[in-house]
Amino acid sequence: MRKISNKLNVQLIAETLLAFGIDHIVLSPGSRNGALTMQFTNDERFKTYSVVDERSAGFVALGMAQQLQKPVVVCCTSGSATANYYPAVTEAFFQNIPLIVLSADRPEHLVDNFDGQTIRQHNLFEKHSVHNVQLSESEETDDLTRNMLLTKYALIDCVNKSAPIHINMPFSEPLYESVSESSIQIDNITIDHKVYPEIDVIDYMRRWNSSARKMILVGLHHPNEEFNHYLSQLAEDESVVVLTEVTSNTHSSKFFNKIDQVIFPYTEEELEALKPDILLTIGQNVVSKKIKRFLREHKPTQHWHLDEYWQPDTFQALTDKIETKPEIFLEQFVPFVNQKESNYYSLWNTIREANERKHREYINMIPFSDLKAFDSIIRNYPENWQIQYGNSTVIRYGLLFDHKNSNAVFCNRGTSGIDGSTSTAIGACISSEQNTVLITGDISFFYDSNALWNVNMPKNFRIILINNGGGNIFKFIPGPSETDVVEDYFVTKHHHTAEHLAKMFDFNYQVVSNLTDLENSYKEFYNESERPKIIEIDTKNCANDSILRGYFSTIK
Repeated sequence: MRKISNKLNVQLIAETLLAFGIDHIVLSPGSRNGALTMQFTNDERFKTYSVVDERSAGFVALGMAQQLQKPVVVCCTSGSATANYYPAVTEAFFQNIPLIVLSADRPEHLVDNFDGQTIRQHNLFEKHSVHNVQLSESEETDDLTRNMLLTKYALIDCVNKSAPIHINMPFSEPLYESVSESSIQIDNITIDHKVYPEIDVIDYMRRWNSSARKMILVGLHHPNEEFNHYLSQLAEDESVVVLTEVTSNTHSSKFFNKIDQVIFPYTEEELEALKPDILLTIGQNVVSKKIKRFLREHKPTQHWHLDEYWQPDTFQALTDKIETKPEIFLEQFVPFVNQKESNYYSLWNTIREANERKHREYINMIPFSDLKAFDSIIRNYPENWQIQYGNSTVIRYGLLFDHKNSNAVFCNRGTSGIDGSTSTAIGACISSEQNTVLITGDISFFYDSNALWNVNMPKNFRIILINNGGGNIFKFIPGPSETDVVEDYFVTKHHHTAEHLAKMFDFNYQVVSNLTDLENSYKEFYNESERPKIIEIDTKNCANDSILRGYFSTIK
């Protein structure tokens, strides 16, 4: 006989979640959330996952929601456990991922009264969430009704705004009393379609058709065939340049998918020729600092941003906010676009073709290094595998190479932190059930090593670890390398390897330190197995910083 909580508010929250179609729950162990854990794990309608480390658990849930494109619950005990969700909450907020933080709390009268595991949890995530509610412990009918309404409105915001919410639930002891059947039943809840502001598509079409230099810049974007179709149609116009990154998940031979190969310091006359009259940005965070600097210093006459959630003035030139789903706007816009005679595309394409030749020549001549390893890694991605990139230098190396169209690419670029890349990738692999490979740097990997402590670890999960012995990005960016403490306090040199972690968490492990061994490792690495796998690429003795600087000098 199953045992669910006898607390009516626990039954209420469970039934309300199910009424919204929310059934993925990531749980971390604790006593104060014991009633919630008992409720979710003993109800076969929920899919529950145990992750001990709350910081990791938050990112696992984020990775799940990223793939499911619907809310996922992350649930923990009181005190610092809840605070450990904050990095994942901020990432979800800026990446528009619907995350539900369900935190158990001590009774309200114990807050600020030196009771154990008690902090000010109410509104803890207020600055990085779209709805925060404090439920009542009372089981009076009016209070239960109020709790249900508070939860309902929070969940509607979570879905419609695709962003984190926080539901805080105080609990008094006893915590583990049970019943076999729920006393609460709730019918399925249908959310009304989001209503977007009316858009004067004709006005946009007239302005677009009158311009001879138009640039479309796509940032972080989930794969979408309809969106890709419309974008490809716009790219057929010689007056249009479409710039994308690997995280844009859009593909066409006409797109400029390696921005950093094209944008360099030119003369003012050359920069004026490259500058667009109209800039249309779509999606979220753009990785390339070069394109940001170019557009901030050489502002377009008009900057339109097309997104249903955010309207950022990234280049301090925003003139038009188009608040709707990109594919909805483009469906109405593209049929009325006329092709304009222009040399704008050919100007950009001439630079691209010249720099692509330099790129290939340089890659062929350099010795084994991070850059050489990335060329090999990306060329050998299997078809239809999901790619998850870590942050810092890893994603920046990834931007320099062509990727297969069948490989969806993800990276935590909401806040661009290194703290949860591995956990996010594992969560994405679990929920999508798709073969997944994470490419990560050593500092990020060791920082998030508790991600490997996951009883739900998929067998089809792979990690490629680039171990260059420290945070090499600080050797590239201006500032840290000019100090006399760069090695100890920025790069933080180390001699760690993943070998013992792999053994402890039952990963298949191999290490390579040259191109031949790396190229020979892929077949076995990507084959099906009963265990997840790690390849560690040792480049600690390679001249990574000088080789990368040489690359950009050659391209320039």
